[in-house]
Amino acid sequence: MNNVIWLLAGLLVGLLNVVSIVRTVGQLQPGGDIRALSAVLGGFIWRTGLSVLLLVFALQRSATAGLLAFAGLWLARWTALLWVTGKGRDSKALRQNAA
Repeated sequence: MNNVIWLLAGLLVGLLNVVSIVRTVGQLQPGGDIRALSAVLGGFIWRTGLSVLLLVFALQRSATAGLLAFAGLWLARWTALLWVTGKGRDSKALRQNAA
């Protein structure tokens, strides 16, 4: 049961990472070079720091906890990526819309 918490923590941090990326992209405006760069770099540092802290704490607990935390991060990222790119549509329809 205790190790499941690390998987859930990884999922939560992964979800926060995705929300941070979506928020940063949503705030980008054409012509805002300095603000865009600072928003992207600030978000990157925040997301990386949060992920590193989670993995460090999990690995201090045990290797299994570290692997489960990493799995949670990975699952959250891929789930969000598939949801954003697919949204229930097949890839053929996406390619036709892109062309």
